[in-house]
Amino acid sequence: MPQLDISTYLPQIFWLSIIFSLMLGVFIGIFLPKLSLIFQKRFDAIEHADEKIKNLKEINLKLQISYQVQKEEFLKNTQDQIDISLASVRDFHEKRLHALEVDIQQELSRIRDNHSAQSENFMTNYQNIIDEAVELTLEKLGIQNIGEKNGH
Repeated sequence: MPQLDISTYLPQIFWLSIIFSLMLGVFIGIFLPKLSLIFQKRFDAIEHADEKIKNLKEINLKLQISYQVQKEEFLKNTQDQIDISLASVRDFHEKRLHALEVDIQQELSRIRDNHSAQSENFMTNYQNIIDEAVELTLEKLGIQNIGEKNGH
């Protein structure tokens, strides 16, 4: 059997070691640096993406905090504006109500004064008519006026 011939072992081992060394050299010299560069780029890209994600998370957190602060400030300002508006409306209505009460009191006072004046005017204007009517009625009845007896 030729494969068991010892004389062929040495050249096979020689060529095996040369081809293995050449292949190992090509792999270490050419392919391994390229693969290393590819893996390094991937690791750098992943690391860069992780940093971007971390930065974006920090920015997101800051924006959420800023949003909450602005939201609370806006709500506070809005509530303050509402309170100011309500106070203004209350003041306006109170002033208007007070003015209306003053107007009503003045009108009531004017009506009372007018009523008193009309009552006095009525009494002075119609007292003579009443006196004459009483006098005529007494004359028709044939009774002498008591006022005339007393000298009025």
